[in-house]
Amino acid sequence: MLDSKILYNPANAGGYCHCASVLETQSRDTLITWYAYPDEEHSEASIVLSRFNMGAEKWPASKTLIHHKEHSLGNPILFQERSGRIHIMYVLLRGAYWNHAFIQKAYSDDNGISWSPSVQAYNKRGMMIRHPPLLLDDESYLLPAYDEVKKQSVLLISKPPYDIWEEHYRFEYENIIQSSIIREKSGRLSLFFRPHSSPRLIFHSFSLNQGRFWSIPKQTPLLNPLSGISAFAANDNIVIVYNPTDKQRRYPLSFSISRDQGQSWEPPAKIDNSELEVSYPSFCIGNYNKVHGVYTHDRKKIQYVQFDASSFF
Repeated sequence: MLDSKILYNPANAGGYCHCASVLETQSRDTLITWYAYPDEEHSEASIVLSRFNMGAEKWPASKTLIHHKEHSLGNPILFQERSGRIHIMYVLLRGAYWNHAFIQKAYSDDNGISWSPSVQAYNKRGMMIRHPPLLLDDESYLLPAYDEVKKQSVLLISKPPYDIWEEHYRFEYENIIQSSIIREKSGRLSLFFRPHSSPRLIFHSFSLNQGRFWSIPKQTPLLNPLSGISAFAANDNIVIVYNPTDKQRRYPLSFSISRDQGQSWEPPAKIDNSELEVSYPSFCIGNYNKVHGVYTHDRKKIQYVQFDASSFF
Protein backbone atom coordinates (compact mmCIF):
# COMPACT_ATOMS: atom_id res chain seq x y z
CA MET A 1 0.00 0.00 0.00
CA LEU A 2 1.53 3.30 -1.09
CA ASP A 3 -0.64 5.77 0.73
CA SER A 4 -3.29 5.87 3.43
CA LYS A 5 -5.11 8.87 4.83
CA ILE A 6 -7.93 9.35 7.32
CA LEU A 7 -10.38 12.10 6.38
CA TYR A 8 -12.77 13.81 8.77
CA ASN A 9 -15.83 16.00 8.51
CA PRO A 10 -15.50 19.78 8.54
CA ALA A 11 -16.27 21.51 11.82
CA ASN A 12 -19.99 21.91 12.46
CA ALA A 13 -20.96 19.35 9.80
CA GLY A 14 -21.82 16.68 12.36
CA GLY A 15 -19.87 13.78 13.79
CA TYR A 16 -20.92 11.08 11.33
CA CYS A 17 -20.06 10.41 7.69
CA HIS A 18 -20.82 7.86 4.99
CA CYS A 19 -20.88 6.93 1.32
CA ALA A 20 -17.67 8.41 -0.11
CA SER A 21 -16.70 8.63 -3.78
CA VAL A 22 -13.26 9.33 -5.26
CA LEU A 23 -12.00 10.90 -8.49
CA GLU A 24 -8.49 11.39 -9.84
CA THR A 25 -8.75 14.46 -12.08
CA GLN A 26 -7.02 15.02 -15.41
CA SER A 27 -4.48 17.17 -13.54
CA ARG A 28 -3.89 14.21 -11.17
CA ASP A 29 -5.45 15.93 -8.16
CA THR A 30 -7.56 13.67 -5.92
CA LEU A 31 -11.12 14.69 -5.06
CA ILE A 32 -13.17 12.84 -2.46
CA THR A 33 -16.76 13.55 -1.54
CA TRP A 34 -19.15 12.11 1.05
CA TYR A 35 -22.12 13.14 3.16
CA ALA A 36 -21.79 14.29 6.77
CA TYR A 37 -24.59 14.34 9.32
CA PRO A 38 -25.09 15.09 13.03
CA ASP A 39 -27.31 12.17 14.08
CA GLU A 40 -29.59 10.33 11.63
CA GLU A 41 -28.04 9.60 8.23
CA HIS A 42 -31.14 10.78 6.36
CA SER A 43 -31.55 14.00 8.34
CA GLU A 44 -29.62 17.30 8.15
CA ALA A 45 -26.83 15.81 6.04
CA SER A 46 -24.59 17.97 3.85
CA ILE A 47 -22.18 17.18 1.01
CA VAL A 48 -18.47 17.40 1.87
CA LEU A 49 -15.47 17.71 -0.44
CA SER A 50 -11.83 16.94 0.28
CA ARG A 51 -9.08 17.56 -2.26
CA PHE A 52 -5.40 16.76 -2.46
CA ASN A 53 -3.48 18.73 -5.06
CA MET A 54 -0.81 16.83 -6.97
CA GLY A 55 2.58 17.70 -5.52
CA ALA A 56 1.25 19.11 -2.25
CA GLU A 57 2.86 18.04 1.02
CA LYS A 58 -0.28 18.08 3.18
CA TRP A 59 -3.89 17.09 2.69
CA PRO A 60 -6.02 20.15 3.59
CA ALA A 61 -9.08 19.90 5.84
CA SER A 62 -12.33 18.94 4.15
CA LYS A 63 -14.98 21.58 3.41
CA THR A 64 -18.74 21.62 3.24
CA LEU A 65 -19.57 21.88 -0.45
CA ILE A 66 -23.37 21.80 -0.50
CA HIS A 67 -25.80 22.40 2.35
CA HIS A 68 -29.56 22.81 2.20
CA LYS A 69 -31.49 24.57 4.95
CA GLU A 70 -34.61 22.44 4.54
CA HIS A 71 -33.56 19.09 3.08
CA SER A 72 -31.00 16.39 3.81
CA LEU A 73 -28.47 15.34 1.16
CA GLY A 74 -26.66 12.08 0.42
CA ASN A 75 -24.79 9.67 -1.88
CA PRO A 76 -22.55 12.08 -3.82
CA ILE A 77 -20.55 10.90 -6.85
CA LEU A 78 -17.91 12.59 -9.01
CA PHE A 79 -16.90 12.24 -12.65
CA GLN A 80 -14.96 14.31 -15.20
CA GLU A 81 -15.83 14.62 -18.87
CA ARG A 82 -13.21 14.84 -21.60
CA SER A 83 -13.52 18.65 -21.77
CA GLY A 84 -12.28 18.84 -18.18
CA ARG A 85 -15.61 19.76 -16.59
CA ILE A 86 -16.08 17.95 -13.28
CA HIS A 87 -19.59 16.90 -12.28
CA ILE A 88 -20.98 16.12 -8.87
CA MET A 89 -24.32 14.35 -8.48
CA TYR A 90 -26.11 13.54 -5.25
CA VAL A 91 -29.60 13.05 -3.84
CA LEU A 92 -31.81 15.53 -2.02
CA LEU A 93 -34.51 14.17 0.28
CA ARG A 94 -37.83 15.97 -0.14
CA GLY A 95 -39.19 13.87 2.71
CA ALA A 96 -38.09 11.75 5.63
CA TYR A 97 -36.29 8.89 3.88
CA TRP A 98 -34.50 7.73 0.72
CA ASN A 99 -37.72 6.92 -1.10
CA HIS A 100 -38.30 10.69 -1.21
CA ALA A 101 -34.95 11.36 -2.92
CA PHE A 102 -34.39 13.38 -6.09
CA ILE A 103 -31.10 13.45 -8.01
CA GLN A 104 -29.32 16.81 -8.07
CA LYS A 105 -26.22 17.97 -9.95
CA ALA A 106 -23.61 20.73 -10.13
CA TYR A 107 -20.38 21.20 -12.07
CA SER A 108 -16.96 22.83 -11.90
CA ASP A 109 -14.90 24.22 -14.77
CA ASP A 110 -11.83 25.04 -12.67
CA ASN A 111 -10.81 21.60 -11.41
CA GLY A 112 -13.20 21.58 -8.46
CA ILE A 113 -12.29 24.96 -6.98
CA SER A 114 -15.64 26.63 -7.61
CA TRP A 115 -19.00 25.08 -8.46
CA SER A 116 -22.18 26.00 -10.28
CA PRO A 117 -25.49 26.25 -8.43
CA SER A 118 -27.16 22.88 -7.94
CA VAL A 119 -30.13 21.93 -10.09
CA GLN A 120 -32.35 18.88 -10.34
CA ALA A 121 -30.92 16.25 -12.70
CA TYR A 122 -33.81 13.79 -12.82
CA ASN A 123 -37.43 14.37 -11.85
CA LYS A 124 -38.57 10.96 -10.62
CA ARG A 125 -38.99 10.57 -6.86
CA GLY A 126 -37.06 7.80 -5.15
CA MET A 127 -34.29 7.45 -7.73
CA MET A 128 -30.94 6.93 -5.97
CA ILE A 129 -27.31 6.79 -7.10
CA ARG A 130 -24.16 5.29 -5.60
CA HIS A 131 -21.38 4.95 -8.22
CA PRO A 132 -20.21 7.23 -11.05
CA PRO A 133 -21.25 6.79 -14.69
CA LEU A 134 -19.31 5.14 -17.50
CA LEU A 135 -18.45 6.95 -20.73
CA LEU A 136 -19.66 5.04 -23.79
CA ASP A 137 -18.14 5.02 -27.29
CA ASP A 138 -20.73 7.53 -28.55
CA GLU A 139 -19.77 10.00 -25.77
CA SER A 140 -22.94 9.25 -23.76
CA TYR A 141 -22.66 8.58 -20.04
CA LEU A 142 -24.38 5.53 -18.57
CA LEU A 143 -25.22 6.05 -14.90
CA PRO A 144 -26.10 3.18 -12.54
CA ALA A 145 -29.09 4.13 -10.40
CA TYR A 146 -31.77 2.35 -8.44
CA ASP A 147 -35.43 2.89 -7.67
CA GLU A 148 -35.72 3.02 -3.88
CA VAL A 149 -39.51 2.64 -4.12
CA LYS A 150 -39.54 -0.50 -6.30
CA LYS A 151 -36.09 -1.79 -5.26
CA GLN A 152 -35.09 -2.14 -8.91
CA SER A 153 -31.85 -1.19 -10.61
CA VAL A 154 -32.00 1.32 -13.44
CA LEU A 155 -29.51 2.80 -15.90
CA LEU A 156 -29.82 6.49 -16.73
CA ILE A 157 -28.21 7.97 -19.83
CA SER A 158 -27.06 11.45 -20.81
CA LYS A 159 -25.70 12.78 -24.09
CA PRO A 160 -23.47 15.84 -24.55
CA PRO A 161 -23.67 18.47 -23.07
CA TYR A 162 -24.96 16.20 -20.25
CA ASP A 163 -27.76 18.50 -19.15
CA ILE A 164 -30.55 15.92 -19.41
CA TRP A 165 -30.66 12.44 -17.87
CA GLU A 166 -33.24 9.88 -19.00
CA GLU A 167 -34.08 6.30 -18.07
CA HIS A 168 -32.27 3.99 -20.48
CA TYR A 169 -32.74 0.49 -19.06
CA ARG A 170 -34.62 -1.05 -16.13
CA PHE A 171 -33.89 -4.46 -14.64
CA GLU A 172 -37.17 -6.20 -13.81
CA TYR A 173 -35.40 -8.36 -11.22
CA GLU A 174 -36.16 -6.85 -7.80
CA ASN A 175 -34.01 -6.45 -4.68
CA ILE A 176 -30.66 -5.84 -6.40
CA ILE A 177 -29.42 -2.27 -6.04
CA GLN A 178 -26.40 0.08 -5.95
CA SER A 179 -24.70 -1.38 -9.00
CA SER A 180 -21.12 -0.61 -10.00
CA ILE A 181 -20.36 -0.48 -13.74
CA ILE A 182 -17.07 -1.35 -15.44
CA ARG A 183 -15.65 -1.80 -18.94
CA GLU A 184 -13.56 -4.93 -19.28
CA LYS A 185 -10.50 -5.15 -21.51
CA SER A 186 -12.56 -7.05 -24.10
CA GLY A 187 -14.97 -4.11 -24.32
CA ARG A 188 -17.75 -5.96 -22.52
CA LEU A 189 -19.63 -3.90 -19.94
CA SER A 190 -20.39 -5.49 -16.57
CA LEU A 191 -22.64 -4.47 -13.71
CA PHE A 192 -22.28 -5.83 -10.19
CA PHE A 193 -25.19 -5.38 -7.78
CA ARG A 194 -25.47 -5.67 -4.02
CA PRO A 195 -28.58 -7.43 -2.66
CA HIS A 196 -31.35 -5.64 -0.82
CA SER A 197 -32.65 -8.89 0.71
CA SER A 198 -31.94 -12.61 0.57
CA PRO A 199 -30.12 -14.29 -1.08
CA ARG A 200 -27.22 -12.34 0.38
CA LEU A 201 -25.01 -12.62 -2.68
CA ILE A 202 -23.55 -10.18 -5.20
CA PHE A 203 -25.21 -10.36 -8.64
CA HIS A 204 -23.66 -9.87 -12.09
CA SER A 205 -25.02 -8.78 -15.48
CA PHE A 206 -23.16 -7.94 -18.69
CA SER A 207 -23.73 -6.20 -22.02
CA LEU A 208 -22.03 -6.87 -25.35
CA ASN A 209 -23.56 -3.88 -27.17
CA GLN A 210 -22.64 -0.76 -25.21
CA GLY A 211 -25.41 -1.14 -22.67
CA ARG A 212 -28.40 -1.41 -24.99
CA PHE A 213 -29.26 -4.89 -23.72
CA TRP A 214 -28.14 -6.74 -20.59
CA SER A 215 -27.99 -10.36 -19.53
CA ILE A 216 -30.32 -11.56 -16.80
CA PRO A 217 -28.59 -10.82 -13.45
CA LYS A 218 -27.07 -13.98 -12.02
CA GLN A 219 -25.81 -14.78 -8.55
CA THR A 220 -22.08 -14.89 -7.95
CA PRO A 221 -20.60 -16.89 -5.06
CA LEU A 222 -19.57 -13.62 -3.37
CA LEU A 223 -21.32 -13.12 -0.01
CA ASN A 224 -22.76 -9.76 0.99
CA PRO A 225 -24.34 -8.51 4.25
CA LEU A 226 -26.71 -6.07 2.46
CA SER A 227 -23.95 -3.49 2.11
CA GLY A 228 -22.32 -1.43 -0.63
CA ILE A 229 -19.76 -2.86 -3.06
CA SER A 230 -17.36 -1.46 -5.66
CA ALA A 231 -16.04 -2.97 -8.88
CA PHE A 232 -13.17 -2.02 -11.16
CA ALA A 233 -11.12 -3.57 -13.94
CA ALA A 234 -7.35 -3.95 -13.47
CA ASN A 235 -4.83 -5.67 -15.76
CA ASP A 236 -7.54 -7.65 -17.58
CA ASN A 237 -9.04 -8.80 -14.26
CA ILE A 238 -12.26 -7.89 -12.47
CA VAL A 239 -11.90 -6.78 -8.86
CA ILE A 240 -14.79 -6.55 -6.38
CA VAL A 241 -14.36 -4.72 -3.06
CA TYR A 242 -16.95 -5.80 -0.50
CA ASN A 243 -17.68 -7.24 2.95
CA PRO A 244 -17.41 -11.02 2.36
CA THR A 245 -20.02 -12.24 4.84
CA ASP A 246 -23.74 -12.88 4.97
CA LYS A 247 -23.81 -12.09 8.69
CA GLN A 248 -25.49 -8.96 10.02
CA ARG A 249 -22.25 -6.94 10.04
CA ARG A 250 -20.14 -4.79 7.73
CA TYR A 251 -16.59 -6.05 8.27
CA PRO A 252 -13.97 -7.00 7.26
CA LEU A 253 -13.47 -5.08 3.99
CA SER A 254 -11.89 -7.30 1.35
CA PHE A 255 -11.40 -7.75 -2.38
CA SER A 256 -11.86 -10.75 -4.66
CA ILE A 257 -10.44 -11.15 -8.16
CA SER A 258 -11.86 -12.86 -11.22
CA ARG A 259 -9.41 -13.65 -14.01
CA ASP A 260 -12.02 -15.23 -16.31
CA GLN A 261 -14.74 -12.57 -16.80
CA GLY A 262 -16.57 -13.37 -13.60
CA GLN A 263 -16.85 -17.12 -14.12
CA SER A 264 -14.84 -17.86 -10.96
CA TRP A 265 -13.48 -15.84 -8.04
CA GLU A 266 -10.39 -16.10 -5.90
CA PRO A 267 -10.82 -16.18 -2.10
CA PRO A 268 -11.21 -12.72 -0.55
CA ALA A 269 -8.09 -10.85 0.57
CA LYS A 270 -8.51 -8.36 3.40
CA ILE A 271 -8.08 -4.62 2.95
CA ASP A 272 -9.24 -3.63 6.45
CA ASN A 273 -9.62 -6.19 9.22
CA SER A 274 -11.27 -3.83 11.69
CA GLU A 275 -14.25 -5.20 13.62
CA LEU A 276 -15.91 -1.81 13.36
CA GLU A 277 -17.99 -0.92 10.32
CA VAL A 278 -15.72 -0.66 7.24
CA SER A 279 -18.18 -0.35 4.41
CA TYR A 280 -19.44 1.30 1.23
CA PRO A 281 -16.21 1.22 -0.78
CA SER A 282 -15.59 3.29 -3.90
CA PHE A 283 -12.48 2.24 -5.84
CA CYS A 284 -11.15 3.26 -9.24
CA ILE A 285 -8.06 3.07 -11.44
CA GLY A 286 -6.23 6.34 -11.99
CA ASN A 287 -3.07 7.30 -13.84
CA TYR A 288 -0.04 5.00 -13.96
CA ASN A 289 -2.12 1.99 -12.86
CA LYS A 290 -2.71 3.45 -9.40
CA VAL A 291 -5.80 2.32 -7.50
CA HIS A 292 -7.62 4.94 -5.44
CA GLY A 293 -10.10 3.75 -2.81
CA VAL A 294 -12.32 5.25 -0.12
CA TYR A 295 -14.67 3.70 2.40
CA THR A 296 -16.58 4.46 5.60
CA HIS A 297 -14.79 3.67 8.85
CA ASP A 298 -17.08 3.37 11.91
CA ARG A 299 -19.31 6.13 10.45
CA LYS A 300 -16.93 8.65 12.02
CA LYS A 301 -14.24 8.99 9.35
CA ILE A 302 -13.49 8.25 5.71
CA GLN A 303 -10.49 6.05 4.95
CA TYR A 304 -8.54 6.74 1.74
CA VAL A 305 -6.05 4.23 0.32
CA GLN A 306 -3.85 4.22 -2.79
CA PHE A 307 -1.74 1.39 -4.17
CA ASP A 308 -0.21 0.04 -7.36
CA ALA A 309 -2.58 -2.32 -9.20
CA SER A 310 0.30 -4.38 -10.59
CA SER A 311 1.29 -5.36 -7.04
CA PHE A 312 -2.07 -7.04 -6.40
CA PHE A 313 -3.84 -7.80 -9.66
